Amino acid sequence: MWGPWAQAIDGTERAARCRCLGALVRVYAGPSAAPLIRALRTAEGNDNALAEAAALLNQLPARQRRGVLATYSALHDPRGSQ
Repeated sequence: MWGPWAQAIDGTERAARCRCLGALVRVYAGPSAAPLIRALRTAEGNDNALAEAAALLNQLPARQRRGVLATYSALHDPRGSQ
């Protein structure tokens, strides 16, 4: 598991990861991804909303999803951005 779906994080970190992911979704997918962004905002304080957010993320067109995932991965690389 990665991002806000990781098991070993507290609520504050989960919220931060949801916000980061939501910002990237907005940049790469635009306003058409509003349902996903809303789900991520809800998931900041409600773990039950994470499943909906994951399903909506998987529905993004491949190019947009790759951009979101690649950038998120680069931002959260523990070795630092290469």
